[in-house]
Amino acid sequence: MNSLMLKKMKETIERLKVVKTEFISSYEEGYIGKKVYRITLADGSTRVCEQITKNKGNGDAVIILPITIDNDFVMILESRPNTYEEVVAEFPAGMVDEGEEPVEAAKRELLEETGYEAEDVYELESHYQDQGCSKAKIRIFVASGCKKVQEQRLEDTEKIDIFEMPYDDVLALIKEESESPVKICDSGTKLAFMTYTLKKKGIL
Repeated sequence: MNSLMLKKMKETIERLKVVKTEFISSYEEGYIGKKVYRITLADGSTRVCEQITKNKGNGDAVIILPITIDNDFVMILESRPNTYEEVVAEFPAGMVDEGEEPVEAAKRELLEETGYEAEDVYELESHYQDQGCSKAKIRIFVASGCKKVQEQRLEDTEKIDIFEMPYDDVLALIKEESESPVKICDSGTKLAFMTYTLKKKGIL
């Protein structure tokens, strides 16, 4: 990146920084909520923003990419009534509890949803879920050396089955080249798998 572009980017950042936030209202019913506030930027412009909240917080969450001691990937099939497919394949995931470290949330969610524990857990990458209307930070963790140590501990609303799949089967589900009756439609699962692949290849 050349120096002129860097200079222009820094100037843009300074101009678009938030210098004032005024709370307008909030609404919560069940799991999903909304905050409305007015912001003033350093350039003097103002606008009203809406922020989606989850479980009375930002909605920070973790996605876990579990790999067994045999190098298979632990996938779950879960009921997702809000999707067109209604049942989809994905990696285990869940919310970060208040005061909980993301890596501990990853270990907890992996154990609860699958009954697996890992020899090693490390962060692969992080991103915003939807930076246009949410502060939710999603962190992806790789859990290697996984083995089953207990039965699942699911919430009453969770319906999850577990499958161990080799790398090529997961890739086929993403490419929709498989005869499987389910797809991987979840953006977080796709991002986790593709980032893992690119890092393994030394591209990232």
